[in-house]
Amino acid sequence: MSHRERRAWTEEEDRLLRAAVERDPGSHSPSRWHAISSHVPNRTNKDCRKRWCAKMETIVSKGSWSAGEDSRLVKAVQKHGTRWSMVALEVGTRNSGQCAKRWSDTLNPDIDRSTWSADEATVEKYGKAWTSIVRTHLPGRTGLAAKNR
Repeated sequence: MSHRERRAWTEEEDRLLRAAVERDPGSHSPSRWHAISSHVPNRTNKDCRKRWCAKMETIVSKGSWSAGEDSRLVKAVQKHGTRWSMVALEVGTRNSGQCAKRWSDTLNPDIDRSTWSADEATVEKYGKAWTSIVRTHLPGRTGLAAKNR
């Protein structure tokens, strides 16, 4: 298997990519990226998709989430489930990792927010593998909640 050498994107390639995306708004299907890449010489569909999603699509916000972002996230998860790249496109101001974390730690309605029991408080004996602990011993709790507790 031959590996292509990585090379930086030029301003001209970015301009061509932006123009191609603007000609084909909407769908984010793989066939769309094949069509877009045909307008950017020497770049594959995967190159174009990754460049667009990582660097050009939106300005990624940092810090606290706004009520509007939370609302868009909830609606996007209802629509797309946990297909985080699609969810992030709908939210528009956060990347897929931020969306997944916000949903899993804060907004998921399946999170158990009841008072902690004495049994749950004995988590010290399991160490600090919070995700593993909640998966096997504290269903409904989040790793972040267990860590904070």
